[in-house]
Amino acid sequence: MYSFKQVLDLADSTARAQQRMVFSGLSFLIVLFLAPGGAISGDPVMLSWMVLLTVHFSAAMLQAWLISRQEVHWEKIELPSYLLDLPLIGMGLAVAGEYLAVFSPLLAVVALVRGIRYGPCMLASHTAVAVVIVLLLSWFVPFWGGYDILVMANLFLLLILPVQFYGVSVKIQASSKLLRQENLTDPLTRSLNRKALEAAVWRVLNTREPFVISFLDLDNFKMVNDTMGHATGDKLLRRLCAKLSLRLRVEDKVYRVSGDEFVVLSVGAVRQELAESLGQRIQAAIAEVVQYTCPELPVSASVGVIVVNTFEDVSLEQLLLAADRLMYQAKKAGKNRVIVEQA
Repeated sequence: MYSFKQVLDLADSTARAQQRMVFSGLSFLIVLFLAPGGAISGDPVMLSWMVLLTVHFSAAMLQAWLISRQEVHWEKIELPSYLLDLPLIGMGLAVAGEYLAVFSPLLAVVALVRGIRYGPCMLASHTAVAVVIVLLLSWFVPFWGGYDILVMANLFLLLILPVQFYGVSVKIQASSKLLRQENLTDPLTRSLNRKALEAAVWRVLNTREPFVISFLDLDNFKMVNDTMGHATGDKLLRRLCAKLSLRLRVEDKVYRVSGDEFVVLSVGAVRQELAESLGQRIQAAIAEVVQYTCPELPVSASVGVIVVNTFEDVSLEQLLLAADRLMYQAKKAGKNRVIVEQA
């Protein structure tokens, strides 16, 4: 499952859910209106396929709704649905071929679209699955055994289209990867941005793995811009992100949410003493950066740390508000402090 998730861009799940709804809904309606009376109820296999289409449509609708509400567990629907797409098309062509034959090139289209989006390996795997489905139809389904020309046409599409679009697939995959990286990166510091933080917290909440959010704000940062110029302020922010990346664990990720406000997301650190140690390491890293960037200015950091090990009714906004509240408590208490609290 992990290897599939490495290839499968879950950010596209909304579009795929919508495509499944269109495919399932249209297939259901085509067979329902074209099949003669009693043909569906008289054929238990076709009836089972119609029920499966209904379930597929409902799962896609549920997934789209969960994603729109940023609810947890939506990924559990994605992978099974993704793996069932081609077999479901093949089953429909087997049990209702006389009604869906005109849509049989959909196998080649689905394989091609997914390959172009996810790269040559996925293009080859989807093409191979589609070829196997077409061959099985021609060997074991009487309807398709009598239409050799249609079978050959589908095999021709499956063998020619991937070859023609191989180069396009490589380029689109590389461009998509670069675009996603740029979309999740802060242009000034080259650290991750708020959008990346939302995706990361959403993913951790789905896995229900304990984590820590550290919200930090630079004390007296305005003095840097006012006395030394914005170029020095920008340099301080860039150096800060670089230093935090070096001083923290590899699995600790730094996000710039706005201005001189940053978040460090740490997965697995759940004990309060570890959270306090994390906050102190953040402060130490900031002190080092200030020492060789603007040592004459009283710049430090106030840090609010939230330890999260409960996952019911928890959202990123709630966590950031709680961490932000702790950070302001640290400022009111004299600045350059770390305050830790359980979520």
